[in-house]
Formats: sequence, structure tokens, C-alpha cells
Amino acid sequence: MMGIYEGTGLEQRSVLMRHDPSNQMDTLTKIPITPSHLFGEGISYYYVWKTDDQGNRIKEHRIIQLTWKDKVGKIYSLPELALIKEFTYQTVTTEGWGITFVPHRNEFYVSDGSEYLMVWDAETLEEKRRIVVTFQFQRVGTPPTNVKYVNELEFVDFAANENLAAGQCGESGTCSDDATSPLFTPTMKILANIWYQDVLVAIDPISGEITRAYDLSDIYPLKQRQAEGADCLNGIAVTGADRKTGEGLEIWVTGKLWPKMHRIQLID
Repeated sequence: MMGIYEGTGLEQRSVLMRHDPSNQMDTLTKIPITPSHLFGEGISYYYVWKTDDQGNRIKEHRIIQLTWKDKVGKIYSLPELALIKEFTYQTVTTEGWGITFVPHRNEFYVSDGSEYLMVWDAETLEEKRRIVVTFQFQRVGTPPTNVKYVNELEFVDFAANENLAAGQCGESGTCSDDATSPLFTPTMKILANIWYQDVLVAIDPISGEITRAYDLSDIYPLKQRQAEGADCLNGIAVTGADRKTGEGLEIWVTGKLWPKMHRIQLID
């Protein structure tokens, strides 16, 4: 079950893979996206609760995947990556870009290249609300600017593991349908990259405000990428490592046609 799951794009070349981060990212599983004309986009790990034959509640682990222009999504079982179902969806631009799971809300946050993030119910896949991503470019007192091209998404909590905020809901289900409830603590963010910019941004999951930007231009510099045939930053995954006070949040980052994944810390 353990590993890093990666989805790739391009028509006729889109695949879904599972890598072993403990063994130099050795690829353990690789399946093509079918039909082959589909252009794979964002994926996210998530789970649903099921009841077994003995009446026990158990997690069923899954991967959800978007496609670029076909408005088709796919859901796979884990660890074998067997297709469970397909579904159709609508977004503002009619495209699918990024997706991430917020477990204590039982919701997906979805991007489509617009300034909007769409919030879906994780069970029904129906849209519940939208938020506009904004950034305060100018001095305080001027209107914030809407930010387009929000791409890959990852729900994160910057809190140190030994000091997690009290009152968070457990894994047993959604706590509330109230989008303004304090269930999102101040340390919880939607981490995202902006298409063709070497930055990651931390987005408030309620207001949509970008609260922090991280410059990643030195990780794989543009001139080096151009010389080696690689493209833009476009991949985020949390490592799952415990975070201690004074340390940064550990994540993996990669990009389109990048030959490596990079393990970094984000210092808030």
C-alpha cells in the first residue's frame, strides 16, 4: 500500500504509477490510462469507509484521477490500481487540472486553470461551493488580485506533530457541513503550484487568500530544464514524515518530464 503515486499526462502516453521512496523511487506498478486518447491530469489518494462481513468499519483506499479536456474522472482501488468506476464532471473552464482530498471534511478541492477552486463532496462528487484564489500584490487597503492558473493541489497541515490543534475531527467521518466552521485550523492550507511559475503557494481553504509563496526556482533551474528537455514545476506530495517544532513541512516536488523528484522542507 505504501508508496508515492504519480499520474502523468500527454495523449497516448498517460500512465498511473506507484513508486517506492525507500528504494530510489523504484516503480512498483505502472498502468496506462485508457482509452489512450485521454490526457491524464491531477490525482489524489483518498479513502471511504466500508462495513465488512463482521460489521467492522474499515477504510477502502482509493486513487481519484482527473483528465484534462474530456471531463472524465476515474477511481481506482489500492494497492492494485484496478479501475472501480468512471464519472463525468463540470468545472468553470470545463477542464480538469488538480485535485486533493481533505479527509476531516470528506471533500475534494479541484482546480481547472481558472481563479476558482471547486469543492466537491467526496462521496457524491457533486460540487458544494467555490472559492476564488486571491493575492494581495499591492499594499494593504488595495483590492486583492484574482489568481489564475492554479494547478497541482495538496492539502497540508503546517502544525508540528506534537502540537496539532485541538478539536480536529478524527478519521471516522465528516464533522460538519458548515464551510465557515473552525474545522480548518490556521495551519491547514491548500498547497498549490501556479502553472509555468517556479513557486508554490499556500491557500487559505475558506477564504481562498494566498497567505505564503515559496520560491522554488533554484531546485531545477529553468536554463537547466530547457537544456535537458524538461518542462515546468507540476507535482506535489507530502512525505508523511513527522514534523517537529522548528522544522519545515516535508514534501516531494517534481514537474513535467522531470527526471527526478526532490524532497524539500517548507519553512512557514
